[in-house]
Amino acid sequence: MTVPEENPQNIQQSIHADDSGVAFVQGSGTQHNNVTQNYFGSGGLPTTPENLYRQGEMKLQALEWDEAHLFLTAAAEAGHVEAMQRLSGFPSMGGAFWTQKLAEIGDADALYSLGMTARAKRDGNYPRERAMYREEALEWFEKALQAGREDALVDIGYLLYEAERYEEAIPYLEKALQYLERTGESDEQFLARRLKSSRKKVARQREREAKMLRSDTGRRWWQTSKSD
Repeated sequence: MTVPEENPQNIQQSIHADDSGVAFVQGSGTQHNNVTQNYFGSGGLPTTPENLYRQGEMKLQALEWDEAHLFLTAAAEAGHVEAMQRLSGFPSMGGAFWTQKLAEIGDADALYSLGMTARAKRDGNYPRERAMYREEALEWFEKALQAGREDALVDIGYLLYEAERYEEAIPYLEKALQYLERTGESDEQFLARRLKSSRKKVARQREREAKMLRSDTGRRWWQTSKSD
């Protein structure tokens, strides 16, 4: 394909290097839009998922939403992960559907997003529904954590604490605090209070259990002595 001489040098270089995504970003105004769309036109390159995705990105940059949707959907349906991720951010382009599809292939951000959706649903519902959505959120956050979203530790720890499952919450809260200390995020004190509270509640529960065990053992001893 012949590249017109009037194209800016940086766009020409990017096109010849088969890096038209860079060509688009480096250009400006109407010219860069026309140049790259011409390059990606029906006769420009093979209709591969990557080319469809790049065409969709160009349409987004040009605010041509309907065409962007068509190109990105075609790329996503062909398995292009970045196209799926792009679509997942637009509710009007089937964002929820593509978030679910990404979750099915183990995308950490999609898994975390589904956890946040379930967590939001638990607010304002009846207790039974809140418990159901909490469990759903915990499942998604655990999967997100396993897929690499370390910040899911914070959400898991908080939800377990909220459910009064203090012993389960402690290891997550401990790791979440380490994560927050390392990243410098702002929930550190809030989480530290939850961790301290969880430890106290677990300690008190163990004291009660030990006391009940001693009391039960004493009753059994007394009953055995009387029968003898």
